[in-house]
Amino acid sequence: MKRRHWSHPSCGLLLLVAVFCLLLLFRCSLRHSGAGHATAADGDVDERLMELAAVDPAASAVFQAAKKLLEGNLLAARAAPEKHRDVALRELREWLGKQERFDPGVMSELVDLIKRPIDRYNGVEGDGDAGRRYASCAVVGNSGILLSAEHGELIDAHELVVRLNNAPAGRRNNNDDGDRYARHVGSRTGLAFLNSNVLSHCAAPRRAACFCREYGEAVPILIYMCNAAHFLDQAVCNTNNNASSSSSAAAPVIVTDPRLDALCARIVKYYSLRRFVRETGRRAEEWAREHEEGMFHYSSGMQAVVAAAGVCDRVSVFGFGKDSAARHHYHTLQRRELDLHDYEAEYEFYRDLESRPDAIPFLRDSGFRLPPVAFYR
Repeated sequence: MKRRHWSHPSCGLLLLVAVFCLLLLFRCSLRHSGAGHATAADGDVDERLMELAAVDPAASAVFQAAKKLLEGNLLAARAAPEKHRDVALRELREWLGKQERFDPGVMSELVDLIKRPIDRYNGVEGDGDAGRRYASCAVVGNSGILLSAEHGELIDAHELVVRLNNAPAGRRNNNDDGDRYARHVGSRTGLAFLNSNVLSHCAAPRRAACFCREYGEAVPILIYMCNAAHFLDQAVCNTNNNASSSSSAAAPVIVTDPRLDALCARIVKYYSLRRFVRETGRRAEEWAREHEEGMFHYSSGMQAVVAAAGVCDRVSVFGFGKDSAARHHYHTLQRRELDLHDYEAEYEFYRDLESRPDAIPFLRDSGFRLPPVAFYR
């Protein structure tokens, strides 16, 4: 009887198939065991991290609380004037109606959502400037590092200057602190960006008064709504007969579109997840244990920068960053950062925004071409 040899062609083919299957199983095993770990380099987008970034318990809590407020017709605000309560309810309904879908394409709508109401107020809606983007925008943060440079004139040279949470601007030709600030932070303001917690501390719904216009009645306000009850404050400040001024035509108070809020939330959480996995070597699913996920949020400055990218042809950013010798805010004695923000993750986002905008998850799927963005120290 002849002995069979493994050199037979059919045997060789079977051996190759077996080796291929083993390699395939080994590769799948590695992929499975690495689930939740950094499976992509920083220049690539990790699909698993994108899935986790889409989960936002903080936003869900705000949404549920808003629905209860709507069902109760803002009962907690019965002491406020009826006209303001009616306006607040209308705005709240519209805001809730936009909560259901995630749409990064909102970036292409920001000129209509933010700039057009400002143009209407300034009486330029009917001319050639209507609908165009701002040629240049300066977003001025609140970091103490602003006092270590004199960017004031450069900031004021931009077409639109955006300031955050009513941080003081400088005042030219004065011999006080305002003049000192002017050298560092500039003196012009074209748009105030506030989170609604700030608005709630300077509005007085029961008195139908608003004391939130740090930069004057003619400066529009863009607010992020972090508590649906603050729609009443927005309604009071958006009225044309503020008790804080004799002006009869206050600039609009615009609420950020919920789709923009969701986009910012996902971007920052993605970068925070990626940083957590890279620096700890742990599974991304463990991120929630290290962060108070129900409180985690992006900063006001981050959203102001993204909003500016949607309405400006060129964006310059000042006062973002930290230094051990500088205060957290240039105008306060605060030194400690807020725990609900991951500033280091946001700094990584800013670096990508400046040098590799095509690498930013969610934004790169928006169909929107980001403008040049420069950060000044």
